[in-house]
Amino acid sequence: MPREINQFGFSMLELILVIVLLGILASGAGLLITRPIEAYNDQLRRQQLVDQAEMALRQIARDIRRALPNSIQVDATGIALEMINTIDGARYRDEVGGVSFVAANDWLDFSAADSDFNLLGQFSSVSTGVWPANQRLVIYNTAPTDIYQDINIGVGVNSGIVTAASTTVTVSNITADPSEYDEYHINLSPAFQFTQQSPGQRTFVIDGAISYICNTAAGTITRYDNYPYQSTQLTSDVLLSALSGVESGLVVSQLSSCNISYNAGTAQRGGIVTIEISLNDATGESISLLHQVHVVNVP
Repeated sequence: MPREINQFGFSMLELILVIVLLGILASGAGLLITRPIEAYNDQLRRQQLVDQAEMALRQIARDIRRALPNSIQVDATGIALEMINTIDGARYRDEVGGVSFVAANDWLDFSAADSDFNLLGQFSSVSTGVWPANQRLVIYNTAPTDIYQDINIGVGVNSGIVTAASTTVTVSNITADPSEYDEYHINLSPAFQFTQQSPGQRTFVIDGAISYICNTAAGTITRYDNYPYQSTQLTSDVLLSALSGVESGLVVSQLSSCNISYNAGTAQRGGIVTIEISLNDATGESISLLHQVHVVNVP
């Protein structure tokens, strides 16, 4: 006798209820996954902006710390920063000394033009030989107004702070008595008169000026170097880009606001450069950073 088989299925109502419940569960699971992903993407965008801003601020700070003392200048609107770059420094000999250094060409004479003098030791990065034309010696610069004007003085005019562009500087090593240290010898051709003595006998080697320009309309901060010295500060991308031989590099590409200020130092304290920048991306994400750089002003 054949067995009767009972077959049971889903009713339409049950099927609809299952679909609705699965939809609710899927929506809840989607929210649980979507929110963390959105939070991660937001954090990633902010981190990218912060990284870009921090890299820019570190680069600016590095240039400021290498700048010639008392050469930093900021325009009145707070969008342009300029400084003179130093590549080395040392102490000059201002008197005879020891067994080996007793001749007149061993020490720097400030009372007249001098063509030969020694350093108390050696440069750390500048090698011996004839310097490139852009490398010049500076002694006792005390203000930006002095150095930027004096560095443009023509041939035959003595500023007393920085060697003229026409001055050829040659560095050689002087071997001393075995009981003394070797010293570098500086030859200036033609002879040059430094008129300001540094209390610390400091001399600096410079090779050019550096500018940072904030352009909120373009959303950029751009670095400029290798351009001719200017007696007055240039404060726009257009003016600096037009200079002969200038080199530029984009530092920030999503700038929304920028303010640079400089509190110059005194004999009792150093100066402070304060940089405030804000960056925005296309999604509306925004970050603001403030950085202060201590400036050594001892010339």
